[in-house]
Amino acid sequence: MAKHKILHLITRLPIGGAERLLIDVLRNLDPARFESEVCCIQGKGELASEIEEMGIVLHDLGRMRNKHFDLGAILALRQLIRGRRIDLVHSHLYHANLYGRIAGWSERIPVVASVHNTYTQHRWHRRLINRLLARVSFCVTAPSAEVELAIRRYDHVAAQKVVRLVNCIDLDRINSDLDVATAKHKLGLEPDDVVIGTVGRMEEQKGHGILLHAFAALRGLPGISVSSLRLLIVGDGRLRQATEARASQLGIVDACRFPGSMTRMADVYRAIDIFVMPSLWEGLSLAMLEAMAAGLPLVATDVGGVRDVLGDNLHGRLVPPGDPTSLAHALAELLLNTQLREELATSASQCVRDTYGVSNLTRQLSILYEMAVHAHKNPRDWHR
Repeated sequence: MAKHKILHLITRLPIGGAERLLIDVLRNLDPARFESEVCCIQGKGELASEIEEMGIVLHDLGRMRNKHFDLGAILALRQLIRGRRIDLVHSHLYHANLYGRIAGWSERIPVVASVHNTYTQHRWHRRLINRLLARVSFCVTAPSAEVELAIRRYDHVAAQKVVRLVNCIDLDRINSDLDVATAKHKLGLEPDDVVIGTVGRMEEQKGHGILLHAFAALRGLPGISVSSLRLLIVGDGRLRQATEARASQLGIVDACRFPGSMTRMADVYRAIDIFVMPSLWEGLSLAMLEAMAAGLPLVATDVGGVRDVLGDNLHGRLVPPGDPTSLAHALAELLLNTQLREELATSASQCVRDTYGVSNLTRQLSILYEMAVHAHKNPRDWHR
């Protein structure tokens, strides 16, 4: 069987879900079947070193320096595809999907384009672009039923062009050698602190403002011991300063910890007692899956593919997005019921380990890559 050369295309490699998913896929694809290279259109970012340490070729085009359409990015990609003899492009997120599909179509190679989030701003020009480019893509992948529906509804992509590939995680990455006390100490916490934690970029999507209001309300609920209760918000982003200012305004800043972005997430999960995901919208959160696999009880907003994972409160507690009162009461339920926390933690861990290991995703992707390359070389054998 001939080895296929895959170019994985993304704008940058900051610490984020789509970027982490890409690294997990790269680490687990069969090197006997696929030779992977990675291209960042704009710049490398914090996670680039992990790719380079794997010995994978990483290209940095240094394009997209302003908000205008960058024709030079397409020309550079076309040259890269030709020079590196790429067989297939797998692009991630809007801008890489835009430039990657145009370049792939121009060079007459198949493109798999991955959408990672539900749509919040239905910009007419993006909908039109996505609709047109879907016609020259081998397929568009979605991590959940909600994202799949959005692609079909707003971009008018034909059902047979959309493939649902549920996000998965590398289970080895959530193993930590630290004991709980040491893990907490590294984050500026005391061993007896009860830690409610979340992980995510400090952007509107992640709902940190809602979480802060919920935490403030939680401290006033009957039976809640405030003295040792802490809120850990791991991540960085454009709203970090505003988030910390909001904590100060609510009078809870002394109980909050903002360590910024972290790479050793397994150690972070070891320090958390209850994981919370307050997102306003999602595709399917990798941080949520990691926390579940690490054996943490979970409260999450009912967005994106979360319900597909948690079921009807089977593996965690679901609350409506944007509702700090409901979030506070769900957190209080877990804080006041140790047995429930243990049951949900065990159930959550088993669920992810059984269903959401990255081997499941790479197996599906491998089939998809083979189909795409075969269809390109033998168009009469394939109808999509």
